[in-house]
Amino acid sequence: MKRRTAWLAALAALSASVLSNAQPAFPQKTVTFIVPLAAGGGTDILARKMALNLGNLWSQPVVVENVSGGSSIIGAQKVARANPDGYTLMVTTNGAIVGNRFLFKTLPYDPDKDFVPVAQLADIDMIVLASKALPADSLKELVALAKKEPGSITYASYGNGSQPHLLFELFNTRENIKLTHVPYKGLGPALTSVMAGETMMTLTGRGSGTAAIQSGKTKVLNYNSDKRDPEHPEVPSSVDSGYPYFRVATWHGIFAPKGTPKEVIMKINKDVMTVLNQPEFMEDMAKRGYTIPKRSPDEFAAAIQEEIKATGEMVKAAGLKPD
Repeated sequence: MKRRTAWLAALAALSASVLSNAQPAFPQKTVTFIVPLAAGGGTDILARKMALNLGNLWSQPVVVENVSGGSSIIGAQKVARANPDGYTLMVTTNGAIVGNRFLFKTLPYDPDKDFVPVAQLADIDMIVLASKALPADSLKELVALAKKEPGSITYASYGNGSQPHLLFELFNTRENIKLTHVPYKGLGPALTSVMAGETMMTLTGRGSGTAAIQSGKTKVLNYNSDKRDPEHPEVPSSVDSGYPYFRVATWHGIFAPKGTPKEVIMKINKDVMTVLNQPEFMEDMAKRGYTIPKRSPDEFAAAIQEEIKATGEMVKAAGLKPD
């Protein structure tokens, strides 16, 4: 009897110890999404939509805070210094994690050491949007024209080091041509310049370029992917055009400060995937031109490393030096 009593007492003590050490279910309070970009942009809209859905799923508020400025540096730095408990997360695009390492000599955060990839929300394949005045209707015709008239064809970008700048300069290097770069302060002015015929082409996501496409003043030259755009199946992909390397994609993803518990990261990833798989959410994403990769944190991290290698090649082709 004494042995039984002692055994029960030991079991009770062990159970109490396990319960006292167990992590409470995540989340127990408000979660904050830091968006290192201005309100109203594509990243902000997606972050707010995800926040609303996760808030409903978690029965806890998920708020979005825009901390823009400094090429996403200010917001990224704030998240890097946050408590690594999962309650402060960053929703960002490629710039803060991939692009900035090539554009700045020093950063107040380490893109590799200060963040943990949590979930990739979406990929946006880009299109080459050209002025109707451009006498070329495909990448092959563009290359032929550029070789015939070096330097005469202009392309608009949304700044040095932006995706149009990097990809077109890689195109220049690979195809031994000369397209002339004209930088603008943002995608909107770049699209306006193409519609006005001030420049001949730029890169944009299908969703962001909808108004320009519908204006009747532009044409879609190429879909920068290995497959055709289901919304514009008549437009060749980069593979169809014979330039499979000619592609960049903007992604949106969630990152946590380094040191965030693995179980919290996996919980957030699992619940984000639940939201991404909702039919209404998927339909809305498709209308915006987004695809959903549905990657695990490790798969997302591996994809980022591949992108870093590719971006390094484009930066070298563009001759960019960090500021």
